[in-house]
Amino acid sequence: MEKVFIKALPVLRILIEAGHQAYFVGGAVRDSYMKRTIGDVDIATDAAPDQVERLFQRTVDVGKEHGTIIVLWDDETYEVTTFRTESDYVDFRRPSEVQFISSLEEDLKRRDLTINAMAMTADGKVLDYFGGKKDIDQKVIRTVGKPEDRFQEDALRMLRAVRFMSQLGFTLSPETEEAIAKEKSLLSHVSVERKTIEFEKLLQGRASRQALQTLIQTRLYEELPGFYHKRKNLISTSEFPFFSLTSREELWAALLINLDIVLKDAPLFLKAWKLPGKVIKEAIHIADTFGQSLDAMTMYRAGEKALLSAAKISQLRQNEKLDEKKLKDIQYAYQNLPIKSLKDLDITGKDLLALRNRPAGKWVSEELQRIEQAVVTGKLSNQKKHIEEWLKTCGQH
Repeated sequence: MEKVFIKALPVLRILIEAGHQAYFVGGAVRDSYMKRTIGDVDIATDAAPDQVERLFQRTVDVGKEHGTIIVLWDDETYEVTTFRTESDYVDFRRPSEVQFISSLEEDLKRRDLTINAMAMTADGKVLDYFGGKKDIDQKVIRTVGKPEDRFQEDALRMLRAVRFMSQLGFTLSPETEEAIAKEKSLLSHVSVERKTIEFEKLLQGRASRQALQTLIQTRLYEELPGFYHKRKNLISTSEFPFFSLTSREELWAALLINLDIVLKDAPLFLKAWKLPGKVIKEAIHIADTFGQSLDAMTMYRAGEKALLSAAKISQLRQNEKLDEKKLKDIQYAYQNLPIKSLKDLDITGKDLLALRNRPAGKWVSEELQRIEQAVVTGKLSNQKKHIEEWLKTCGQH
């Protein structure tokens, strides 16, 4: 049993010693079986939320009506959820009613995929009622029960299934893929924010190429913001290795570039995904920097971060891998610019007013920009004395 489970065992044991059932469930059990890095450890129990709260000193109610309590133990947090069944779903994502039950198998039956519907006992035995281990061995993504039923309960599960393809390098079972193609329009009922989370994870997976091609084959892409008329662009975009990028801004900039979205349409496209303003601004800045010549003024205007991001995207489009030496050369060239911003100039607006003996006006910023360009391009050294002499020689602009 891995360390993360051993660390969480006291929580399981407290529940069991109080007369309850308790198991590790979900993604942690899947990743343990696959020998992958384990993320959050979740626990399922037949103890009611009130009983869980009474058994542990430090808890947080994050959804008691749905059976979930966070238990704080040592320096970790564990999601402890009561076994439950769910009645009819409203708006294809939320159950209208939750009923607490005492059967682990019934609880696992309501989960999305077989690979996520396994449990582990306190002594490390894996309980697999729906063939999750076999599907992992065969590298198949399959729903628990009929795929149409699962997707009608929560339409986001269709996008999640394709996202797991990307992350794990698995393929969809034929019946799962057929059901996605049939039920795809249900995804329109899901909030954009939830789609964005899944789509970003999909792009970052090692098998994003196959996942994006599945979005195209099933036409699920039509239910994603701004993609309806982008089938052809998505086919070529699927070849790009998004997993080599490291930030959200790079991810969305690469998407803009690969989808061939013109810069004036970029804000509307990115806003449709409900992205934060900062991410939108930086992604557009990277896309704008992409493809420009690496002269001093371009590097200066871009800034180091956007410059390197644009260079990475450019390299990946050509070679599908990064040339670290070239990136270091670009970074070195940027770091050797004489100034990095207007604030670095050895002369200020106040100095100009005194030198020209003129009232303040638009001319001050124009003059500063002229000096800035001369310094950046190496025509002028960034020393106040030299700048003043240059201004006298050049006269007023």
